[in-house]
Amino acid sequence: MGKLEMERCLFSLDHTELKRYPNYGTLRVREWLQVGLVLEQERAMSVGATVDVRGAILDDEESLRLMDFPDSTEEIPTLDIAPYLSGAPGGREQVAAKLHEISTTVGFFYLKGHNIPEDLIANLFAQSRRFHSLPEAEKKAVPRINVDSFKSGYQESYEDRAKANVNIISDAKPNKLSKFSANREGGSGGASMSEADRAKPRNVWPENLPGFKDVVLDYHRSVEALACQFMPLWATCLKLPLDFFDKYFLTPHGTLSLLHYPPQKEIGNRQYGIAPHTDNALMVFLAQSNVPGLAVRMPSGHWRLVEGRPGTLLVNTGNVLVRWTNNTYLSTKHRVINTNDVDRYSVPFFFGPSGDALIECLPTCTGEGRPPLYEPITYASLRQWYYGD
Repeated sequence: MGKLEMERCLFSLDHTELKRYPNYGTLRVREWLQVGLVLEQERAMSVGATVDVRGAILDDEESLRLMDFPDSTEEIPTLDIAPYLSGAPGGREQVAAKLHEISTTVGFFYLKGHNIPEDLIANLFAQSRRFHSLPEAEKKAVPRINVDSFKSGYQESYEDRAKANVNIISDAKPNKLSKFSANREGGSGGASMSEADRAKPRNVWPENLPGFKDVVLDYHRSVEALACQFMPLWATCLKLPLDFFDKYFLTPHGTLSLLHYPPQKEIGNRQYGIAPHTDNALMVFLAQSNVPGLAVRMPSGHWRLVEGRPGTLLVNTGNVLVRWTNNTYLSTKHRVINTNDVDRYSVPFFFGPSGDALIECLPTCTGEGRPPLYEPITYASLRQWYYGD
């Protein structure tokens, strides 16, 4: 195992495990890596042992400082998907090779050549500002509903995650953001859905905002189509048949959220626009405005502030890929603090398989000496665990 893989083993460990080793506080980096590798092997060999898909839950003062004051200058790579989408000879293999490299090292990338019209993205942000500028009473008139664990409607600031498994630090204060969410029309339960399930209302919409619903659903359909085009790429990355994932995405999960972060002058004391977390999806496609605030954990362990880049979407891999690939791919930790004097808007699109899809170790990610690290679980059950529903 190379140094990078050893580092990832170490960062996936809880330091309570490391403390049983002599001289815990004085171990040098290389020694820590060796101890981490031994512990990972011990755990993998134990019957039924699994690890936390979110990685190490570290919230000591130094870890918090790195989260709160990002100082990394490491590169967030760019993936140009155009050679694949255009059908260029060798385009799929070329893009898949780059995607594989990114997903094993950083877990975040700028997506170029995605073919989502820039005017549609601009209109989406305009609609988000229209909605969030409404009086609070009008926004609260759009109820927050939960249908088969998929939430839609309006969520005001200060969401409490105390019962969930979202945050990667303890005692985080309620998030300073509000959001409007919309889910896939027709549902995301998969082949097991009944006709009654398919007919359930999935979304609620504000009144007296003409054009709002049309733009949101137009963007939702566009990004879902883009996300589905990634499935042959993932199959190529993982040396699987190109149609391998089709059965898992008969009615894929897609949640679009219009996020609004007010200015936040307090930094520290476990207060965030959205607290450090990993995403419980296959992938997330983020449209950013030109107001910074997002920071991600880079391979060094330091955090980097992520700027927006015109013509790109920011994409990250999520917990589903970690479980499917037996820790081959990353689900990178990230957080938001809006330290600016103006409001910050962003639009993540959370993409995952159908609710009845079984998330278990893929055949090319296990073998002799490499047992599955995670128990099989349906995507719906994984969501229930993550959100505490």
